[in-house]
This record gives sequence, C-alpha cells and structure tokens, in this order.
Amino acid sequence: MRKPTLIASLVLIAGLGAFGPVAQAVEKTGDALEHSPSNGRRLVENDRVPADYQRADRAMKDWKQKKLEQPTKEQQWVQIDDKYLLIETVSGAIVKIVPATR
Repeated sequence: MRKPTLIASLVLIAGLGAFGPVAQAVEKTGDALEHSPSNGRRLVENDRVPADYQRADRAMKDWKQKKLEQPTKEQQWVQIDDKYLLIETVSGAIVKIVPATR
C-alpha cells in the first residue's frame, strides 16, 4: 500500500472515531433531562404555583386519605414533585406546604 493512501486511511479512521463519544454524550445528556413543574425552583409559602395548577382538574381528590386539612371553597391541594401544596385557586398563592407521603 502506498504511504499517502495509508496516512489518509488512518486520518479518516481517527476522525470517525473521535465523533462517536460526542454523539453518545449528546444522547446521554438528553436522556438525563427531566421536566419538573417547579423548574428546579424552591417552593415557599406565599409564592405562586404555575397557572395550570390552579385549575380544578389538578386538585387532589384524596386529600383526606393523605391526612391533609380540608381546603376552603377557594383553595385546593395539589402535588408538585415531592410536596403537597395547599393553594388559593384564584391567585395561585401557596398557603401551606407538606412533604408528600409515599
């Protein structure tokens, strides 16, 4: 085999080998990303929840089974990540935060 052909072949193989780990790294990074309703934000009382948690269909129906206090007519319990939040449905303000039980 001629030297220029051998060198060109080795460069081509080395170049293709360098792109494999880059492509795999991109796939792994994409797999690791998960959507969180709180967007990594620390939830605190008097803060606001995202608007879609103010909807009636997001309310927890089993709040009694979870031993949570009864919400008023303008409140509802919702679960975000590993917390139960008692929120005002009109403003979205967090009234109380309780760790979720498993």
